[in-house]
Amino acid sequence: MLSVFFGGGVEGDENPEQALKREIKEELDFVVEGAKSFGQYESDRAIKNVFTFEVPDDFEEKITVLEGEYGKWFNKNQALGEPKLIESDKLVLEKFFESLNK
Repeated sequence: MLSVFFGGGVEGDENPEQALKREIKEELDFVVEGAKSFGQYESDRAIKNVFTFEVPDDFEEKITVLEGEYGKWFNKNQALGEPKLIESDKLVLEKFFESLNK
């Protein structure tokens, strides 16, 4: 299982799903279809609306990383050990990986 973690904030009167679509378009030049809400998580820094979506097999060929330091695929151990991810994001990823085992 591989995961990728991108994000950003709601602007103006956007709802969380509209913000997701805008952010992914801005960051990866990719149009999200079929995103599902994974939940809302509150940390000391923000309220995070988390979505998941299954990407096509040729996803890496369809994207261009336009923002951020890097784009990287993670398995569970790599994601939870990634020093560039903040702890509150790692908690969300733990819940995500747990949900895959149900």
